Amino acid sequence: MPIKKAYLTIDDAPSKDFRNKVDFLSNKNIPAIFFCWGENMAKYEEDLIYAIQKGFILGNHSWSHPHFSDLTLDECKQEIKSTDIVLDRVYQKSQIERAAKFFRFPYFDCGGSQKNSEIEKTTSKFVGENLFNSNEDKRKELQIYLQGLGYRQPNFQGITLNWVAESMLLHCFDIGCTFDQMEYWLDKPNAPFGLNKAETILARIDENYPEQGRALNDFRTTDIILIHDHNPDESVALFYKIIQRYQEKGICFLEVV
Repeated sequence: MPIKKAYLTIDDAPSKDFRNKVDFLSNKNIPAIFFCWGENMAKYEEDLIYAIQKGFILGNHSWSHPHFSDLTLDECKQEIKSTDIVLDRVYQKSQIERAAKFFRFPYFDCGGSQKNSEIEKTTSKFVGENLFNSNEDKRKELQIYLQGLGYRQPNFQGITLNWVAESMLLHCFDIGCTFDQMEYWLDKPNAPFGLNKAETILARIDENYPEQGRALNDFRTTDIILIHDHNPDESVALFYKIIQRYQEKGICFLEVV
């Protein structure tokens, strides 16, 4: 019987529920990268150290979670570097080597010339978090900067989706995803396609449109799953339901190297 394989990535850590998520995943032997919001890290430093010692990877998700297209190049670099420094300190305190550096842009906004915060207000095309800006601006410089700091792409294996190859998603120094759970729309009245409801968010897991970012039922490809470490009680409860649903589907989660 074929096995569906995936990598689990979790954005916007750490929250007040972070340690509970760490224990939950650890007890189920599910590895993950937690992409961390730098300005929240000091408050939960002990929990972050705990996560590292449990075998999880902490990645860089910027300092204040801005749209990078709204910032100057120097401001972008500061967002990355400030969190990088804190991550180094947390790993040092954990007494575990920071073996690899991984970065994910907030909103997948990697620094185009047109402000993506404005695009989000006016676009008629629903794109979720995957809002790719075709205008060149700071993108090349930021890729060079990430490379210079030692950031890299994980050695993701088995991703065979055509759209991934065409977008060069796996050839950047920042980390994308192939399946966005989109649970951040929960309870938001402007959510498209009924994604303000938990049942609709969960139903995405069973949809089968591999070349449109919904390939969890396609055993021919591995996926990079994106979910979030959010605070509201409803979002916290949904996180655990989502992981449970992944397990019910028999998804095998792979270690990131």
